Amino acid sequence: MTQLAASHLNQETTASANQITPDRARRGETKPRSTAKGDLPQAVLDRYLIERDLRGRPERFYRDHRTPDPAFRDQGRRLTTDRPYPDTIADMLKVAQHRGWTRLKVDGDDTFRREVWIHARAMGLEVKGYRPRQRDRQAAGLPASRLPLEERLRMASAVVRSLIPDPEAQRRLLDHVAASADRFRGRTGERTSRDRFHQR
Repeated sequence: MTQLAASHLNQETTASANQITPDRARRGETKPRSTAKGDLPQAVLDRYLIERDLRGRPERFYRDHRTPDPAFRDQGRRLTTDRPYPDTIADMLKVAQHRGWTRLKVDGDDTFRREVWIHARAMGLEVKGYRPRQRDRQAAGLPASRLPLEERLRMASAVVRSLIPDPEAQRRLLDHVAASADRFRGRTGERTSRDRFHQR
């Protein structure tokens, strides 16, 4: 192997930490899943200029002939990219969905993981490797994961009343929780309702 070929091979395997892989857990999956390099939907094949590996399988996908680096790489069990462009991520996820990857593991920089999570969840795919914020859930079109604050306060009140027998200690603790909730509501613009919290 020439020095240039060895250098290129090393660059291909270590160039990008931004990657999507199928999650190893297969609970609830009924369709077979593919990790075959080159197993791509025709729409993705038609969109890119392709460099093939030594066996003739599509491996590197370029946006145009002037771009020195591929938009993404297909390594069979792993799809990688150097840059977190939303359209590239969407195409990588189309490949993952085409291959039957319903549960994904994402690695890489925060921007990449966030974009993958938003796009994948909007497509109905599960993702490990990123903890979404509330606005990420909204961007993916998902409902809020938390119960409304009032409901959480009612639950906290019931727990405090059942675990702490001293009424004075209950009152102090519930006052502290209510004050914290009021500060939170002030930041988010919600109406305060300390009186409702102390009822029951």
